[in-house]
Amino acid sequence: MKHKINGLNVIESGPKDKQAMVFIHAFPLSHRMWDNQAEYFKDSYRIITYDSRGFGESYEDNGHYTNDSHADDLFSIIDELKISKPIVFGLSMGGYILLRAAERAQDTFKAIVLCDTRAEADTNESKLNRAKQIKQIRSGGREDFLEAFTNLLLGESTKTDPAKITVIKEVGAIMDEQRDPAIEGGLLTLASRTDTTGFLEKIHIPVLIIVGEEDKLTPPELSISMNKKIVNSKLSVIPKAGHLSNIENPQAFNQSIEDFVITL
Repeated sequence: MKHKINGLNVIESGPKDKQAMVFIHAFPLSHRMWDNQAEYFKDSYRIITYDSRGFGESYEDNGHYTNDSHADDLFSIIDELKISKPIVFGLSMGGYILLRAAERAQDTFKAIVLCDTRAEADTNESKLNRAKQIKQIRSGGREDFLEAFTNLLLGESTKTDPAKITVIKEVGAIMDEQRDPAIEGGLLTLASRTDTTGFLEKIHIPVLIIVGEEDKLTPPELSISMNKKIVNSKLSVIPKAGHLSNIENPQAFNQSIEDFVITL
């Protein structure tokens, strides 16, 4: 079932009387990156995926998005669909949004799952690099940017395994669908996000931290550090996966979720 909530494209499946799972996608992708998880869990859980504002079918052309405005959107979906205590998943940019939302109102959630993400804000070097990437896209270099970014997103096991060529094509297809203002706005969102490391020790709800063992953008040591700071947290390192661990090794990713939610 599709909903339009405050301009956002929201997809719901599974029984409405079951525990809700809400999934927030990575940059620069869409709800489609969670297709495997939505299909896998839809018989036992109420599944909500959505396109973050600017992306996919939640298109707006002004590119003015912040972590807080994305968190506002998450809360609006939860309120509109009358979801009580969802388990919320955020991967990469989705994780930044989720951490900020939890910092504002963690008791809204039954548990959170932080996937291939970090609590630290961008360094000055990273902010300058984001600015260069925006300039690159505006100067006609969109294709080169997406090619280079895809190379960073995927682990070596994925890129060198002929059986995973469909994974590479799938990621590329989702990225190709995103309009320039969304990508540029997403880069600004990433560059302007606040640091949430000080909040980690204040988290009192259950947390699962998932990271691909080959993740170059948010390396496993960052997840290990988060795991040490969050008292009630568990860590799962996904083998043969890079930054998009849920797509690159969905079997191990889904098993980690099952092992976690059964304890809640």
